[in-house]
Amino acid sequence: MVLADDARSVKSTKIANVDHSFVTILFTDLVDSSDLLTRHGDERADEIRRKHFAVLREAITVHGGREVKGTGDGLMVAFSSAVSAVRCAVAMQRTSKLGMRIGIDAGEPVEDGQDLFGTCVVVASRLCDASEAGQILVSDIVRQIAAPRVEEGFAQLGPLRLKGIAEPVGAAVVEWSGPRVRAEPAHKIKVLIADDQELVRAGFSVIVNAEPDMVVVAEAGDGRQAIELCDAHEPDVVLMDIRMPELDGLEAAERLLKRPGAPNIVLLTTFDLDEYVYRALRIGASGFLLKDAPSNRMLDAVRAAAAGDSLIEPSITRRLIDRFTEVEPRGPRDQPRELQTLTDRELDVLRHVARGLSNAEIAAELVVAESTVKTHVARVLMKLGLRDRVQAVVYAYENRVVMGTE
Repeated sequence: MVLADDARSVKSTKIANVDHSFVTILFTDLVDSSDLLTRHGDERADEIRRKHFAVLREAITVHGGREVKGTGDGLMVAFSSAVSAVRCAVAMQRTSKLGMRIGIDAGEPVEDGQDLFGTCVVVASRLCDASEAGQILVSDIVRQIAAPRVEEGFAQLGPLRLKGIAEPVGAAVVEWSGPRVRAEPAHKIKVLIADDQELVRAGFSVIVNAEPDMVVVAEAGDGRQAIELCDAHEPDVVLMDIRMPELDGLEAAERLLKRPGAPNIVLLTTFDLDEYVYRALRIGASGFLLKDAPSNRMLDAVRAAAAGDSLIEPSITRRLIDRFTEVEPRGPRDQPRELQTLTDRELDVLRHVARGLSNAEIAAELVVAESTVKTHVARVLMKLGLRDRVQAVVYAYENRVVMGTE
């Protein structure tokens, strides 16, 4: 378990005020910092370093990051938005007068007491190590999220072999020295907005239509109209309010998701962790978003859903399941017949999925290739008749494959 052991060695204090549903990790590092001592002596070198870190911390504050810890010649920083992380990295490079390298990755870091570890932490650290002075290396997931929304371009490098990471990591260099010339995206994400409040629909439409890679194709005032407009416009993603007249968002989503070729649905609500969330997970919604979430979170949700990913990241899933398994009956249950068709390895994978681990983290736990984990996950979903890994999490807890306290 090289990756798991390596990841656990990355310590941190708890990140304050950062949404743990999906976190972007940034590492900085001074290149040839020992030369400062040789050229300037101890006192002058210390002064230069202090000014350097003051510049970095100012950029972190401006872009909404949270410093996790110092790493000797660098910093580890967490952001709730990949876009903010890239913009912060560019600001750091443009304002620092010293040779510095930066690595960025996004994912779900796991907190263990005051420690923070996980694949995204290790990958960000290793991308930083692999970069050169003046470079910003980012993972593919960071590039995909940030590219449509920052001015800088990205030069894809292809898969990189990084120390401690079993599988090659797709990476790109941020071209921060000049402005980006935007290209029209080959395909715009078609979005349908369903909400009974006209002002809310108008506000969401303005935000979505301002993005170069997405467009609002229709607006619905209730669930019944949302279904009709889905038939007419075939959106890629539906932003669906839960509480609506005529037909509520949950019922409309359930009807749509039973159809072949259904759009991916992100459910919106004013209330966090209410009774609606559990049903939303069970019917196979692609995401769950609070209406007061930042606009960049909503845009990330649309892109994630369009890519077939789940917005309900592992930490949110764990909190939701922990809440609902406490009120669900905990008496003994007979195993469903389909659950008995899983092999021991597939059952192990299901348990790890229910714990909120990514495919890469499961691969590290089981000491197998990530592609093998993907195959196991696909087989589990097929055998259990589930739509996605979010439904797999709910299924695992409902059938006591894992318990809410695990």
